[in-house]
Amino acid sequence: MFLSKLGNRLALHGVLLTWTVGGLVGFVGYRQMVSAVQREAVARVQDAVRVGQRVLANEFAGFDLEGPVPPQVRRWKLTAREAEPVGSIATLFRKARTEGRAEGFALLPDGLSMVVVRRAPAGDLRAAAMSLRGANRLPDLIRDVVFGPDATVKGAATITLFEGDVRVATNVTLPDGRRAVGTRAAPDVTRRVLREGADWNDRAYVVDRWRISSYRPIHDADGVVIGMLYAGLDEAPYVAERERSMLLFALSILALMLAVSVEGWIAGRRLARPLTRLTAAATALARGEREHIEVAQGDPEEVRALAVSFNHMSGEIHAQTAALEESRKRAEKALADYIEILGFVAHELKSPIAGALTQLALIEDGSYGKAPEGFARPMAALRRSLAYGREIAQSFTQLSRAEGEGFAARPRLLGDLSREVAALAADDFASEAAQRRMRVNIEGGPASAWGDPDLLRVVLDNLIGNAVKYGEEGTDVLVTLRPIGAGLRVEVTNHGIGIPVDRFPELFEKFHRLQDPRLRSRKGTGVGLYLVKRIVELHGGTVGVEGEYGQWIRFWFELPPPPAHTERNPAETPRARVAP
Repeated sequence: MFLSKLGNRLALHGVLLTWTVGGLVGFVGYRQMVSAVQREAVARVQDAVRVGQRVLANEFAGFDLEGPVPPQVRRWKLTAREAEPVGSIATLFRKARTEGRAEGFALLPDGLSMVVVRRAPAGDLRAAAMSLRGANRLPDLIRDVVFGPDATVKGAATITLFEGDVRVATNVTLPDGRRAVGTRAAPDVTRRVLREGADWNDRAYVVDRWRISSYRPIHDADGVVIGMLYAGLDEAPYVAERERSMLLFALSILALMLAVSVEGWIAGRRLARPLTRLTAAATALARGEREHIEVAQGDPEEVRALAVSFNHMSGEIHAQTAALEESRKRAEKALADYIEILGFVAHELKSPIAGALTQLALIEDGSYGKAPEGFARPMAALRRSLAYGREIAQSFTQLSRAEGEGFAARPRLLGDLSREVAALAADDFASEAAQRRMRVNIEGGPASAWGDPDLLRVVLDNLIGNAVKYGEEGTDVLVTLRPIGAGLRVEVTNHGIGIPVDRFPELFEKFHRLQDPRLRSRKGTGVGLYLVKRIVELHGGTVGVEGEYGQWIRFWFELPPPPAHTERNPAETPRARVAP
């Protein structure tokens, strides 16, 4: 009898422990899924802010400085004799005088404004400014682009433009349905974004509720933070679902534990079967799979209630995940369309630019007769502009390959990288180097390496081209090759202005260009170093930069040793591919 009672008690304790563990497993699985949904929500609001920045950039591009304009846009012009404007807009006017056009944000008497300034052929400046106070169509446009036209989603998604910490254009609404124009941002957001100039990606209290939020600072032409761009999603649906499901879990598990205590050994055995199903379903749910628990007639009422609650929760999470997946697919399609257009435009530009350069060369060497006096400087400026256009077309053609189908590499053993790749890349820039009284010197050959010579040519073209373009006139560019173990290190060094050390981590980012007034006449595309990093990493190597600001800078990359069983026949070497 004692052993029987002890066995029953042990069995009961085992069942209770099993259900407790099962409940914890289900709860952990649920929390993991909720966290995944919340992370996706944060990613969506961050995407909304990025899209918002592009929408505002498109608004700049669409400014008409000559035709009719809406009432909120005012225009003016200044001759060279008139006084220059004051404040941050003065920087835009100075930039327009030197570059022909400037655009940016400024605080004007009528508030935060988008300003475009253009230099007219006569030398005077034409400017237009659109006040963002009350420009609610911009937040609505950004919301529709990111979150789609669905009315339910619109109610939960909000966009705001801030002047300082005050909302001047928004689709955040007050309890009475009016737009919350004139209300202020939360103090912790204001401190981080306006005072520290940093992004905010976290939950924030917006007007009357908590929202999953992303704030980005808006700078004027002098780099001063004058406003913010915000995107947010209502947090309430996520919190309500989490709390409701947690309550159902707690109540259901409590009921099951009480039932097990009363029914004893028999109830414990009956509960063991649905426990197995629940544990498996919770584990599958934690992996991101949608699971449905079958409710058997013989199961206890508490277990059936738990299964129904679990199935309901699983269905709602699946619906939310499906909506997020659809949003991701739309974003991927938009990116694919962008890459396709980018590649097409860049490819189509190459031929006319090459033709224009050829015709210009014929004019310069007198093939069409002697050019009139005074044409030398305009033709030199035209050549520089066409060369820059050719650089853009080449860079964006390579970028479309990298971001589209990805680079495909056919690596092989190169007996001498200095002769087979580096010397050819140096020859590509011999003319430009000569014009700047520079030479490209190669040291350290012969040096063997394992890689695709065409892609490594792209790497060295970018590094040597940058060294010639940004190096100090009259100095030499040094390309050094030296073994690193069984691998190879290649360095490209030039003397000149260089780059501040704290900016080094940004150099290999896509579309990054150094903002230095001394380099304004030597523009780049912001693509070359990004492609260098992609190609070197495709080869299994690493890239880096070092230097002393104002003195010199050195870009380097290292290639790993050849594979253990090196294929020396290029035709038999399998292709390596880097995904876009």
